[in-house]
Amino acid sequence: MTTSTRPLAGFSAHPEALDDLLSVPQHVRMLALGYLGRLVRAEIRGPLLEEQGERDLRGARKLYLDDALDYRLVYVERRALHNPRHLQGIHLVAVGERRQVAVYETAAHRLRQAASQEVRRGMPARFQAALASSTRTTPAQSAATSPPAPAGVSPAVVLSPATRQR
Repeated sequence: MTTSTRPLAGFSAHPEALDDLLSVPQHVRMLALGYLGRLVRAEIRGPLLEEQGERDLRGARKLYLDDALDYRLVYVERRALHNPRHLQGIHLVAVGERRQVAVYETAAHRLRQAASQEVRRGMPARFQAALASSTRTTPAQSAATSPPAPAGVSPAVVLSPATRQR
């Protein structure tokens, strides 16, 4: 029996998304953690979200967490610039209830914040060049390519890709 040698994708999370995980019921939290593991191993992929009125979630994806479909997980995939088929990482944006689209409102707000912070901080030259050729950058795209948070900002949990043991 052979094991997969595909490297794991990295993982990062909006700091408040970690609080989201702690605030949902335990059974939902356990399901979310299981799904995050499967996302990092590229075993599953949620459907793309769209722009709905004021909520611009284009480029973000969602997963249904429970059988009743009451809870959602919203995330962004980080792809290699030179090879978009290569998943570099998963960025958790929000976890919460679907009721009254609360989780989507939260995710859209966080993605807007990330996009505005990125503009203020300035982007690395390679990202600027890539975006110069695009017509419009969504907040999810901005979050997927955002550089590390500046000093003094609460850091997200970041796990680097697993290294293969020989």
